[in-house]
Amino acid sequence: MNKKNLMRIGELEKLSGIPRYTIHFYLREGILPPPVKTGQTMAYYSQNHLNLLKEIKKLKKDFRIPTAFLKNHLEEIKSEEKTKLEKISLPSEPTLSFKQKRKQEIINSAIQLFAQKGFHHTTIQDIAQSADLATGTFYIYYSNKRELFVEVVDEVIRSIIGEIAVVIKKEKDPIKRTALRARVFFENYQRYTEILNQLRAEITGEDSWAKEKVKKIYWELTKPLIREAQQAIQENAIRKVDPDLLAFALIGMVEILCLRMSLDKKYSFDQVMLFMLDMLMKGLSPNPDNYKTNLPPSTRVSQNASASNVPKKCQNFGKTEQS
Repeated sequence: MNKKNLMRIGELEKLSGIPRYTIHFYLREGILPPPVKTGQTMAYYSQNHLNLLKEIKKLKKDFRIPTAFLKNHLEEIKSEEKTKLEKISLPSEPTLSFKQKRKQEIINSAIQLFAQKGFHHTTIQDIAQSADLATGTFYIYYSNKRELFVEVVDEVIRSIIGEIAVVIKKEKDPIKRTALRARVFFENYQRYTEILNQLRAEITGEDSWAKEKVKKIYWELTKPLIREAQQAIQENAIRKVDPDLLAFALIGMVEILCLRMSLDKKYSFDQVMLFMLDMLMKGLSPNPDNYKTNLPPSTRVSQNASASNVPKKCQNFGKTEQS
């Protein structure tokens, strides 16, 4: 056996800054792999042991992860690397891409579960299981469920705003751009409406975090509309109206029309879009008689589309969890 790259417990204790009794505890619990033994009392430790101890030290310091969860987390790292725990050499901290991937998996799982079960009925164990993680690993990324919920809402809004930017990029007409925005809201915003309704429901509590979050969300959604309205007014593309009120009115119109579609099968998606486009053109155009009420091609759905196809995205609108 080559002892050149091995060390005794005293050296490992000194280099890692972790007391030997703690190292022995990690060995007994299976958190660290066993040392190489050359006799009954002679044990040698490798660089892998030192790297693992540094990783554990960082996790406990930065994330306050309970000792009981350390083994599960290191087992996950082992699985990711597809090698034996004894042979891996962990970096001093997880790579950024690894962290981002894990967080996104947790967020995606939470979006589905919050929409299906509601915020209060979804447990951290549910989220961890859905994301195929050990429960303890959850606490590496989020200190509690509310912190995750806040990030989930941010992710939903970023997704909507990002898709809107792509869809309206080539359209110059301000009214048709607004119709395209409405399409994105119908197709995406309502899929996550239960999550946003849960946030609204939290406003009734004593904590003001939910109220501030709702305000931020609506400002994020309306800011681009306000800017476009101001520019369109300056260019005489639409008549003079209050840009702020217009932006909030448009968001409210989309929400309430989605609710109307969820009540029965009377209206198709195209019918609702045509109605909204007509309202916008007649209400905002400086020359409404010169406008033809036709759907922009990218806002159309199949002519055979009926309300039964779209309200699936809207059927939970307006509902909040009673807890």
